[in-house]
Amino acid sequence: MAEDLKIGVVGVGYIGSLHAQHFASNKDVELVGVVDIDADRAQFIADSLDCTAYTTPESLLGKVDAVSIAVPSVLHREVGEIFLREGINMLMEKPLASSVSDAEHVVELARRNDAILLVGHQERFNSAIMEIAHRIDQPKYIETNRQGRFAGRAGDVDVITDLMIHDIDLVLAMIDAPVASVSALGASVVTSHVDIANARLEFENGAVANVTASRVATGRVRNFKIYMPRQILELDLLDQSVWLQHRNSATAGGNGMELTAERIDTVPTITLKHEIDHFVDIVRNGGEPFVSGDDAVLALRVAQMVREKIDLN
Repeated sequence: MAEDLKIGVVGVGYIGSLHAQHFASNKDVELVGVVDIDADRAQFIADSLDCTAYTTPESLLGKVDAVSIAVPSVLHREVGEIFLREGINMLMEKPLASSVSDAEHVVELARRNDAILLVGHQERFNSAIMEIAHRIDQPKYIETNRQGRFAGRAGDVDVITDLMIHDIDLVLAMIDAPVASVSALGASVVTSHVDIANARLEFENGAVANVTASRVATGRVRNFKIYMPRQILELDLLDQSVWLQHRNSATAGGNGMELTAERIDTVPTITLKHEIDHFVDIVRNGGEPFVSGDDAVLALRVAQMVREKIDLN
């Protein structure tokens, strides 16, 4: 594709405005316009990025090659259909939809109309995660801890959809086996939805993941630990750092084995920018989405299992 890729962003709240900024800064993109039900908000973002403001998604039809959707998740299917029916390539913010059935419908619609669908599980583009991809070898136990202060947004969904789904997606990408069982606990603190949750995922190959998420903590934490035969990977997804502990023979005079720790070099990146650059590249040059619709459906299905277990307790 020789010409700039013509893109529109639908929904320019906090996350959508970041999408628009990164698209506008990409040298291969022409940001055609932004859409928001709040006309003043749409105009403010459009003025700052030198594009056109619209208040309806349909206004972009016939003007764009691809769109980025960052509306509330309950509207993902409805808004996604508008563009996927026309075969327009799409970056859809996570979660893919508000229900598994809606997510499956979106995936099928993209497939039927030959549209690229990338789902915005942006932690996949974290440099720490990308650095360890080739090091993952039969993980036996994974422990994740994702915490943040209550930001006053995303109160329309629970912490499972808001935060935990990031780590569910990462765990599913690392453990090559179906989920055999789920147990979970959670509590509502400041919203009418679950604000803190813990889930234990057991897989058919015997692997286990313990996943914790809170949006009512006093500070931010994004820790990820992966236990494998002979080695342990410890990741801080905030500073995108990686530590590797591996088993060596004990030093002279010692007994048994010892663990040696070393820091793995990484180059921190802006994960959302990396994700958006990837989307632009595969639309322009071909290639498979790093996070497919099928990946997103699976993450949503497991998130739903977690939610159901919490509801039973």
